[in-house]
Amino acid sequence: MYLLSSVNEGLSSLEMSICTGCCATLDYVVTYVFKNLMKRKLTAASGSEETSPILRIVDLHPEVLQQMLSTIMNIIMFEDCRNQWSMSRPLLGLILLAEKHFEQLRDSVIRMQPADRQRAMDVCFQSLMDGVERTLLPKNRDRFTQNLSVFRRDVNNSMKETPVVVLTVGSPVRLLVHAADVLSDTVDIISASDAMS
Repeated sequence: MYLLSSVNEGLSSLEMSICTGCCATLDYVVTYVFKNLMKRKLTAASGSEETSPILRIVDLHPEVLQQMLSTIMNIIMFEDCRNQWSMSRPLLGLILLAEKHFEQLRDSVIRMQPADRQRAMDVCFQSLMDGVERTLLPKNRDRFTQNLSVFRRDVNNSMKETPVVVLTVGSPVRLLVHAADVLSDTVDIISASDAMS
């Protein structure tokens, strides 16, 4: 657990080498978990079920991977992400491991948009997974990385056209995970023209 929480903190590091190392570590862990979960599904049918310690941790604490998914999505969408390729590697595995949580994040982000921009944001999320299969094969990862570049560009363009959201408390991850709570209590919305002055 400590290793995973340390990796999660390192994802937000301003030091490029720390962030890149954490992405590589997370990619290794996520790939291991994904492959072993697929094996476990196959062996469960045959009756033999052996669970590794990391799979037990993921089973008991799914919020750990969900938090990392939220962290990476927040960085990709709302921050100046300078190592997008490194972040894309574990992100696909996290999405595949926590699909319901990813859907909740997507829905929260779409609902946060003004009504006239919600459809465009929905299209951005659809294009992110366009042509991506439920595997972590290199070709599929490369496809996802290409989609992520387009997704980030389109989201940033969309954000330029909508009001700027400034959080007054909590981390940006809380915005994605608990959008309704944050929006009702602690978010100031400033128009883009006010932000520039």
